[in-house]
Amino acid sequence: MNIKITQICGPSDIIPDIEKIGNDPNFVFKPDPSYTSIQLYYTDGESITVNSWIECANYVNGGWVNNLIEESSFELYFFITLLVVATSFVIKDIVQYFKLSNVKN
Repeated sequence: MNIKITQICGPSDIIPDIEKIGNDPNFVFKPDPSYTSIQLYYTDGESITVNSWIECANYVNGGWVNNLIEESSFELYFFITLLVVATSFVIKDIVQYFKLSNVKN
């Protein structure tokens, strides 16, 4: 059994045929009243609450996780860096202009 499934969904004696479940669009997961519901998240921020171990195992096998991973945006950091560099050049030029203006007077 997949270690990640056991870590997220908990231990179980069930040996599911996850491939069969994943390939069956009509498969219906039955809620298990003895199973504590778990919130799972996908990479795009989507979330789902699973109500049985087999449902949890199916989603975890499909790449879902039990903690939301906030991805940092490389573009945002790059933009901020460029903005700071450009601003520092502008400020340097303004300061230099006023220094030259004061020398001429």
